[in-house]
Amino acid sequence: MTKVKNADHPRASEPDRTPLRILFHINDFGRGGTETALLSWLRTLDRRLFSPSLSVAYPTDDLHFWRARSIPDDVPVHVLASSKWMHVLHQAARRRKLSVGVKLLHKLLTYAAIRPLAALRMRRLARQQDLICDFDFSLRHMAGSCNVPWFGVSHFSLAARLGNKSERYVARRVKHYSRYSAIAVLTPAMRREAQALFSAIAVDIVELPNVINVDALRRAARTQIESPAESFIVSVARLDEGQKDHSTLLRAYAHVRRRGRCKADLVLIGEGRDRQQLEQLADELEIGTSVHFLGFCADPSPFIRQAELLVLSSRYEGFGMVLGESMALGTPVLSSDCPTGPRDLLDDGKAGLLVPVGDVDAMASAIERLLTDTELRRCLVQRASQKIETFGPVSANQRMLELALRIRAKQNAPSGA
Repeated sequence: MTKVKNADHPRASEPDRTPLRILFHINDFGRGGTETALLSWLRTLDRRLFSPSLSVAYPTDDLHFWRARSIPDDVPVHVLASSKWMHVLHQAARRRKLSVGVKLLHKLLTYAAIRPLAALRMRRLARQQDLICDFDFSLRHMAGSCNVPWFGVSHFSLAARLGNKSERYVARRVKHYSRYSAIAVLTPAMRREAQALFSAIAVDIVELPNVINVDALRRAARTQIESPAESFIVSVARLDEGQKDHSTLLRAYAHVRRRGRCKADLVLIGEGRDRQQLEQLADELEIGTSVHFLGFCADPSPFIRQAELLVLSSRYEGFGMVLGESMALGTPVLSSDCPTGPRDLLDDGKAGLLVPVGDVDAMASAIERLLTDTELRRCLVQRASQKIETFGPVSANQRMLELALRIRAKQNAPSGA
């Protein structure tokens, strides 16, 4: 992927105004769906309406990777814990290379020195902004400060994230979230969850879906790649069994192969801690030679475009960004019916097939249907194309502008109004 020199954004039909200075914050950069969504916003925001900037608590190799490829040149990037002593242990912790003693030292440094210094730098930045978007709730301890409106973005099912936590833990998180002027969620289902969670306190819940830039995706998908197989099914997801459940996908694929109903290979795009475990499972299921682990790919769109279908097997999601990308590229979609994004995005199964979470037999049958039923594929792709247009840049800018003006008006309203 080439470096983005100019943001790929529309010109919304709004009167001339001074662009709103919006600071997006994320704790650190990895290579997951949250980062993909954030990069889409940075590229999409109309510069007549918004002047975006980015802050990160800790620098990472992945931040350098994205700065070289996808963060627009006109977006300033501020690193809060920029000194090596502030971030070296964080880097090691991300790689799970800390002993018990060093973990305790890391925790002590974080709370006693690093977090206070980073918060001081954040406050200086915040005073120069018109609004702040805490994109991963990592600043919830200081949200609402500096006389600037803040909103946080929830990328996952709140029920899935908080369902097994104690009442005390949930109450503490709810108290933190109440500091924001608004909580943005990605889907109608997430909004219903959030409204139930925050029913006892006054929190403004706003639906703010991720951006799907169909034209940009289709341009990127034309990039030439070396195809991993003559025909293949693709899955694009972090190799993390706690959420993504690739084991169900591998078992379903093995069922289809054993029945002789599938000649397509299976391509897994993504990296993660469970890669070795999944490779071993593929060998145990005797499908190892037909399953390709390609690792992380900065732009998987060419693979998605060439695939027979895309499968997402998650136990829970937020929006399901890769589903939207597949829909935009005309590739049929099969997803687990997990909370909270797939059902909303796939229009209750009219724009892609849904199967119960963890149901190997149902997933195998759905794979067979999508590989063999030409009329079904055509209908799903047509409906998906219509659905995905509602997440385009023009609609995204309008939603963001309405949210910004709404929380700024609330911030500036007389006390008690």
